[in-house]
Amino acid sequence: MSTLRDYMVEILKSRDFSIEEKEGYLYGRREDISIVIMAASDMLLEDVEDFVRNMSGFSGRKVVASLGKVDESVQSLLQNRGVHYWGREEIEHEIGSMKLQTVSRGAGKSLIDEVISDDLPERLLEPPEQAIPVIVESAHERTERIVKPNFGLEEVKHLARHEVQGYKFELELVPHFLFHYVLNLEDGKQRAGIAAVNALTSHVETWRWGFELVDSIDVISSKREPKIDQGKAMTIAHDFIGKEYKSHAETVKDFGHSEIIERRKPLKDPMVIEFKGLVYLPIWCIEGKGGALIVNSSSGKIISEHLHSGKQAAETRLG
Repeated sequence: MSTLRDYMVEILKSRDFSIEEKEGYLYGRREDISIVIMAASDMLLEDVEDFVRNMSGFSGRKVVASLGKVDESVQSLLQNRGVHYWGREEIEHEIGSMKLQTVSRGAGKSLIDEVISDDLPERLLEPPEQAIPVIVESAHERTERIVKPNFGLEEVKHLARHEVQGYKFELELVPHFLFHYVLNLEDGKQRAGIAAVNALTSHVETWRWGFELVDSIDVISSKREPKIDQGKAMTIAHDFIGKEYKSHAETVKDFGHSEIIERRKPLKDPMVIEFKGLVYLPIWCIEGKGGALIVNSSSGKIISEHLHSGKQAAETRLG
């Protein structure tokens, strides 16, 4: 059974790093680039504090990877100490991309690339207006488009053959309400992103820059209808973005016997949220002898994996 550590090793090897493990940490080196990763299914505050303290003199990149839920205070601590954090979503995205890259025989964008780049922060700042990959047209002129698939039927068949021996493949267009947001922090700093609210499940997540929107796709698919309206989606997105802002605007200081939360006040509106329209994300739904897979056809991320008896479930395997 593969563990989270095993997957971290695969990720480093996929970018040609030599790997060494010392005192529970993974060290990677490639030419003049060095990186250290602490991987744990469940992350304890004491483990994070030990890692930050032990790596205070390490001059390379530092990463904490965890499949479990991590408190906002811990994420804030990592950010303030210059440590990159990979949660379950980022890790699943990376693993799915690695698997599909073996099929397409090409190297796509990796979490490692973002960490080692001097030009890219852990989360992208607001790009130039012309580079924002959201709907170009006004939301009043056109509000429904489709995220362009990057992984076709043959590539997904190859993946499913190894994972679940797939025999049934269906492409569903899942509606998402998109909201572009900008967080105005202290000292004139800004953070921006795209909050995507799944109109079927009401689940919200942050989408990365770089996806392409098209009017139609040349693949047989079924279109799902939204179960929530734009107003409900806005409420969900606002709550999600509010937590994102709070994680950047508050600093928790531990004095041993007590904790003090400092809140920094921005010079202007703390959050600017703009509705960008309703888009449809193509999702591959795969059934096979060994189980079922749901795959994001744009990013290659395996969204869920349900295996029949005799095999470990996805969450267990990742742990």
